[in-house]
Formats: sequence, structure tokens, C-alpha cells
Amino acid sequence: MIQTAYPYKLIRPRRYIFISTGKRRIEKIVDFVPLGINNLINMGFGDLLRDGAVDDKANSNNGDIVKVMATVVEILKHFTNQHSGVEIYFEASTRERTKLYDRILRTYYPIFCKDFDIGCIEEINGELQILRHDRTVNKEYIAFIIKRIS
Repeated sequence: MIQTAYPYKLIRPRRYIFISTGKRRIEKIVDFVPLGINNLINMGFGDLLRDGAVDDKANSNNGDIVKVMATVVEILKHFTNQHSGVEIYFEASTRERTKLYDRILRTYYPIFCKDFDIGCIEEINGELQILRHDRTVNKEYIAFIIKRIS
């Protein structure tokens, strides 16, 4: 992405933290959790709560969404550099967020495709199928799968 990312820190083997400094200061977490299926890793993202939990449904409305997403992409690049061969699975907590993630992938596809193969999971005739993400089509996806190009 063209936007500069926030500084981030790896605080556990698969957990990153950074601070969103838009209208207010919000700690953000990006977690990578193995799913136990081949090299598939779930990427979770959200606001860090006071009790240590992560709220992936928070609508921070902090005025810095582009910088936050640029930071998530930089973290994704760092993680996939450290763990070659993994596939990153992510889905949004709401339909609106799924649409947002798809818009971001379509908008920045020329940049993303230099580093990642981008797939999507779509329901076709009642069955889930993994397809190559098509940035020219506006569809409803269930989730996305990204793999670093070696």
C-alpha cells in the first residue's frame, strides 16, 4: 500500500501489536493461529481490550483506516517472510467488513499481487470453493486466502 504503516512489534511468536493514533490512541492486535490443516494459518485482527482479549467487531472509527490496513499488510509481509510456505486465511466478523476487505484487495491488487497470490472462498451452488480473487468482479466472498510468492 502507498500509505506509511504504523510501527509494530512482535510480542509473542505469532502476535503483533501496534498503536492506532487517529482521533484517539487504540492498541491493535494481529494474531496468526495455526488451523491444523496443512500450512493454513488464521489471521485475526482487532482492538486490544483491557482484559487482554481482542475485539474483532469493534468499529473504532478512528480516522486512520488506510494507515491501519497498511500496517496489517506490513505485518502480513513480515510474518510470511518468517514462515515461508504458509497460507493465510482470514474472514471478516461482519458482511460489511468482508466487503471492505474485498474493496481493499481490489483497490490495491496491483501492489499486493507483487508479493501474494490472492484467493477467495465463495459459495457456488451450495458448496464452498477456493478461487483466484478477481478484482474486476464485485462478488460476496466468505473469506480470503493469501500466500506469499516465493
